[in-house]
Amino acid sequence: MKGIIGVVLAVLTGVLVGFFGAFNSVFSDGGMGERLITIAIVLLVYGVLGFVWGVVLPTHGWKWGLILGVPGALFIGLYLLNEWQSLMALYVIMILIVSLVGAWSGSQLRSSKADKNQEVNE
Repeated sequence: MKGIIGVVLAVLTGVLVGFFGAFNSVFSDGGMGERLITIAIVLLVYGVLGFVWGVVLPTHGWKWGLILGVPGALFIGLYLLNEWQSLMALYVIMILIVSLVGAWSGSQLRSSKADKNQEVNE
């Protein structure tokens, strides 16, 4: 049950961050500097969320990154079907990589702490 609730919450979080973060950062007004800062913040959010999900429920590991990152990648990917821009394609790849790395590192941290605790108890 805990896993199902985690998946549902991760999908909802991914949709919210994907729409209000990633998709809106592509269409935000301002210069290139402002847009790059916004994109960096969105990528940081994906990494942190992936890390949190990896720590909280480490059994799925890197899969949390996919669950979190795919909605944002789809929002931008659907826009790319109409108007191809190579920088947006790079943004889609970065969303997936950052969320995957965050989730994987969070699950590895939790697993290593669990292994150390088990060694201490033995």
